[in-house]
Amino acid sequence: MATQRAQPTQPTPELCAGAILAIFVWHFGLLAGDVRRSDSFLTLWKQRGYRPKDLETGLRFAIERGWLELLPDFKSYRLTKSGFVAA
Repeated sequence: MATQRAQPTQPTPELCAGAILAIFVWHFGLLAGDVRRSDSFLTLWKQRGYRPKDLETGLRFAIERGWLELLPDFKSYRLTKSGFVAA
């Protein structure tokens, strides 16, 4: 009889968004209204064991919740007041 291996748990969009906010606030020390380019936290993202797909999912969730705003350059994100509080 073959044994089944447990599938690795995929992080939820909310968990990914929370991890992004934690990097913004607790690692970089950003405040509401501050801006950060996505490439500035990619290394940290990978070091924390997340995949690029998780980053996309988390950013989308954070934008939908109003925690982050995508700026016109499509590479930078502004931390909102509600995002700061959620962190």
